[in-house]
Amino acid sequence: MFRGETISANDPALSLSLSLDDESGLFAGVAASVAAGNSDPRMTYASQYAGYAKRFGETSVEAGIIHRTYERVVDTEYRKDFVEIYAGVTHKSLKARFFVSPNYRRDKRASYYGEINARLIGFHQWSLDGHAGISLQPGHQGSGTNLKMQTYRDWRLQISRPVGKLFLSGGVAATNYPVYSPIGKARIFASASYAF
Repeated sequence: MFRGETISANDPALSLSLSLDDESGLFAGVAASVAAGNSDPRMTYASQYAGYAKRFGETSVEAGIIHRTYERVVDTEYRKDFVEIYAGVTHKSLKARFFVSPNYRRDKRASYYGEINARLIGFHQWSLDGHAGISLQPGHQGSGTNLKMQTYRDWRLQISRPVGKLFLSGGVAATNYPVYSPIGKARIFASASYAF
């Protein structure tokens, strides 16, 4: 899932990520996802990122850059690969980030995305987390409103808990303007993660 959308055409996916977090605050990593099911096995997503984070008591700030690549888009005005520069702040279980992309659109007009993630409820090892995001995109070419910024929203509710060495989660997510999958109803998702 990415910002309320399935990026695997509803097929199950296997993801692998490698990350480095240095004591100096520098961090970097790579990630990739492979999906199979109704369609043949294929790489659906890859990313590379780097940045710097600094902690001040219970608050931390960060800034970084991410390069994302996706298998497909359903809106051809958007690119399958693009770069985002971002800054964020985290306080306890509340995290806010703001992203700017100079090349998310094929016409290379800048686009913007903001998100808030928060732990809503914690009970023993269970947690309920929420996400809300808003995207500001230039209007489609030839629409008559291409000089105005269009607003799109996405959201997610997710329940999770550790089980042994696994971290299990599931929830529901939706967006009012999909880019990577046909528009439709909210989607249910589930995942199992293992850190090593």
